[in-house]
Amino acid sequence: MRILSIDDSNSIRHAVRKMLEVIGAEFFEGHDGQEGLEVLEKIGPVDLILLDMEMPRLDGMGFLEAVKKDARWKSIPVIVVSSIAQKEQMIRAIQEGAKQYLTKPFTSEQLLTKIVDALHLDGDVE
Repeated sequence: MRILSIDDSNSIRHAVRKMLEVIGAEFFEGHDGQEGLEVLEKIGPVDLILLDMEMPRLDGMGFLEAVKKDARWKSIPVIVVSSIAQKEQMIRAIQEGAKQYLTKPFTSEQLLTKIVDALHLDGDVE
């Protein structure tokens, strides 16, 4: 399983990497939406994108819009992982094509449950 995490927080990307190593996922990362698009261009499709909303250069919504307009990437499930807990932001992200929305701070169990759901995986995430 190939997962791309796009977040301007090094500590969040590091924590996510550690969580995903437990399930044997191949981890890729980007510091902002622009770098996330560059990573996709370089490595090709991934199975899932974890996306922050507030980032420099290209924010999460801009990245989400770009990915969902590109035929190569539009079917990749996106889980928004953001400190923004406003209902309007959550609704807009889902309308733009995000599959799930997880607010920070989160536990590894919450993240893994969202991943299992987004990828339609079976089994426990304990």
